[in-house]
Amino acid sequence: MDTVEFSQTVPRELVHRLSLAEVFLTGVLARDEDTLDIGVQIPRSHAFYRDTAGCRHVYDPMVLVEAVRQSLLMLGHDLFENPFGTKFILRDITLRDADITALVVGDVPTEVVLRCRIVRRFRGREGLKGARLSYTALIGDRVVATLEGSMSWLTPAQWQATREDVRATLGLPVQATFTACEPGERIGEALVDRRDAANVVISPLELQLTSDGAEMGTARLLVDTGHPVLFDHPLDHVPGMLTLEAFRQLSLATAVETGALPSASAVLTGLKARFTGFGELDLPITCESVRVEGDGTSAVLRCVMKQAGHTIADGELRLTAAPTEARPL
Repeated sequence: MDTVEFSQTVPRELVHRLSLAEVFLTGVLARDEDTLDIGVQIPRSHAFYRDTAGCRHVYDPMVLVEAVRQSLLMLGHDLFENPFGTKFILRDITLRDADITALVVGDVPTEVVLRCRIVRRFRGREGLKGARLSYTALIGDRVVATLEGSMSWLTPAQWQATREDVRATLGLPVQATFTACEPGERIGEALVDRRDAANVVISPLELQLTSDGAEMGTARLLVDTGHPVLFDHPLDHVPGMLTLEAFRQLSLATAVETGALPSASAVLTGLKARFTGFGELDLPITCESVRVEGDGTSAVLRCVMKQAGHTIADGELRLTAAPTEARPL
């Protein structure tokens, strides 16, 4: 049987990356009209996705989320035949049942096959306008996670009109900025399981009670448009992966502060996020996280990101306490 290739990365233009080091996809192989295999190589060393203080022996499952995001862009061009210049909008993304024991870091980079299935094609008056895809992440024959994502796309003219309308509604200048305000004070690295302060994306945690008595963690989003991974190329809005990282970091800090987890050394094993608006770089953004459950070994938290009184993203995350160090199976 034919197998997907791992010998080189796909062209960086297909996944909208400038740095070759940030391209994780290695190839694609069509199985049938609606099923494809996509190769992914997870690096053993990475300044962002391997910058953890307490989980060094386990890959961060967020790298699988990033691989799926890249695949949506690649297929948007290659499979759905959108020309370069098309603007893609991530609508939602899900990670389920990440298997920590299968994601132990070994002696060589780990090769993953994303078995992708087109769940639905969205059509409008002018033709195809988006798609929903599901993924099974395989290491060898072992399922290590399942994922899902949906996207839509706009022509450059449609994108410009949409962005101008959004900014006008917020009372902002029509021309969007590419530089955010100074990030400000960061939460301590250890409180969000980071070693490098440059990878911390939220302000110090504040706890408050919701109307129903639940403890809610709040923080400001800190946007560093010079970050070499999150802002690999200039963007005029908050990227989706920064939103997800803010949710993760705020959830870690909230889970520890409320006693749902013993420490911030925890792995993201589940994620469901929806993006409902643009995060503008020139207005403050706040994040909220509320514990849904937690027993000391894992915790589930709901998160919301707000700007100018409006929700621009929401999600639910599962964090699992880091396992003891072990060799890969």
